[in-house]
Amino acid sequence: MTSDGAPGALAGRAVVVVGASSGIGAATAHAAAAAGARVGALARRADRLDELAAALPGTGHATAAADVTDPAGLAAALDDVVARLAAPVAGVVAAAGVMSLGSVADTDPARWRELLDVNVTGLLATARAALPHLSAGGTLVVVSSMSGRRVASAAGGVYAASKHAAHAVAETLRLEVGPRGVKVTTVSPGFVATDLVADQAAVDDDTAHFAERMHDQGLAPEDVAAGVVHVLGLPPHVTVVEYAVSSVRQLGYR
Repeated sequence: MTSDGAPGALAGRAVVVVGASSGIGAATAHAAAAAGARVGALARRADRLDELAAALPGTGHATAAADVTDPAGLAAALDDVVARLAAPVAGVVAAAGVMSLGSVADTDPARWRELLDVNVTGLLATARAALPHLSAGGTLVVVSSMSGRRVASAAGGVYAASKHAAHAVAETLRLEVGPRGVKVTTVSPGFVATDLVADQAAVDDDTAHFAERMHDQGLAPEDVAAGVVHVLGLPPHVTVVEYAVSSVRQLGYR
């Protein structure tokens, strides 16, 4: 087995991606399948999952519609997908997430609830559903953000709070499952060229300008996915605590 995401790195094993319908999640599903894994893909949008499954290389993949804000439904869907994959689970990738921008004073509290329900409570639900399927050497990957390491702007403060919480959840899980050999990796990307704020950008000029910066300066989702597959392909005795990654353009190197 190789550990660099090359074809065959995950051969004979399963990788489950929660939040697989777009962005980093979809790219990770493709990268894991290209590395030989049987991929389980879960997300709210069943139509997107059908398109994803049809495009994945390899065979033996499984999909299920699930919402991370419904813990019981998510657990049942994940159990079903793992059973259909019929392979040892190398990792579960918690990639579901939402983003909303705005100052505390001007933001509808309903948007705070959505951020926290998906990015924090949904992450906890994903971990709770995933951990029974991970044995020693398996990895739970928590897709967080550089915003979990600092607050870059007032408009991004509530989102950053949710990602700081995601970092704390990952650290909690390390303490909880590390003694039985399960690994937890926090993936912290900077800007990634996704449609994470597309709905808000359509009606808000400031968010539209932010979205332009994300696409102009950001990594491709495939860049982040390559790092995730590298982490999943490492030997059982090697763990990556945090994989923090950014484009050189965002950091101003060129």
